[in-house]
Amino acid sequence: MLPEGLPAGRRGSVPMPATWRPALDTAVDARFRVRYEIAGPEDAPLLVVAGGISANRHVCANALDPSPGWWRKLVGPGLAIDTDRWQVLGFDFLGSPGTVEPPRRLHVTPGDQADAAVALLDHLGVRRVHRVLGASYGGMVALALGCRRPARADGVVLIGAAHRGHAQATGVRSVQRRVVEFAIRQGGSREGVALAFTTYKSAEGLDARFPFEWEWEGGTPVHAIDRFLRKRGDEFAARFDAETYLTLSASIDLCELGPEDLAVPAWFIGWEEDTLVPSWLITETARRTGAPAGLRLLRSEAGHDAFLLHSPAYEVALRETLLATEPRHLAGSAG
Repeated sequence: MLPEGLPAGRRGSVPMPATWRPALDTAVDARFRVRYEIAGPEDAPLLVVAGGISANRHVCANALDPSPGWWRKLVGPGLAIDTDRWQVLGFDFLGSPGTVEPPRRLHVTPGDQADAAVALLDHLGVRRVHRVLGASYGGMVALALGCRRPARADGVVLIGAAHRGHAQATGVRSVQRRVVEFAIRQGGSREGVALAFTTYKSAEGLDARFPFEWEWEGGTPVHAIDRFLRKRGDEFAARFDAETYLTLSASIDLCELGPEDLAVPAWFIGWEEDTLVPSWLITETARRTGAPAGLRLLRSEAGHDAFLLHSPAYEVALRETLLATEPRHLAGSAG
């Protein structure tokens, strides 16, 4: 009997084909595995779900693992992605702990991650899924899968994601990686990740949350935002391996997909306040797709982090991507 209110869960891992290698690292001497978790009824339509670089296979609480998943506010019984109605398949990105042996930093692309998802579907005996939903980095993976293997999905959903990065975001990530690498050389890594959190939020949201106030601390003036970044950086570093961060952060900047190659219906959701993946870039991706595409632009002071959070307009948009047979509009509408 299942714990009350939780969907069924199962997990496992599958080796990548012995001859498979990352597209940019074909000479690497390593073995690769895809670690996965499924939540929801076994007879329900299947959704493949991929999140940001810190996401993993544990998308939502289930009978196998009742701890909160990374998309806890949106996936579960009765939520926007209802696990009473859908099966949700999550997987660990290649480059994460347990996916490469011996462990090492990799040069992987979102297309390599799409290969991992297809290998997983082959292992599970699934010829075609209802949707591939990707948020942030996972959206690049969803787009890559839709371009490379369109026969494997009825549609793709890109949330806070586009076909490439842009110069400002790539520059910020480059600095973040240099800081992490410096911290590793000094014997630690926690100090290197806090910088990322200023880019995940909108400027308006941060300003509203953290007043311009400071206090002396050990002879140094410290602002409230300083304490927030230290705390979040420590939490992030405690649960996210630094080498994984370096691999997957770089993978974002290795993404350059051709939306014209997309051959399945696509739904795009973005936020006007997102500075990491701005609405103009998402709009460009949607307009260039070679298949029917719908675009919904929303508003949130959370900025890029809005893909993790619930709002009524976001829930409506998500449900629409799952229930519609084809996108109904291209022009974005704020909500």
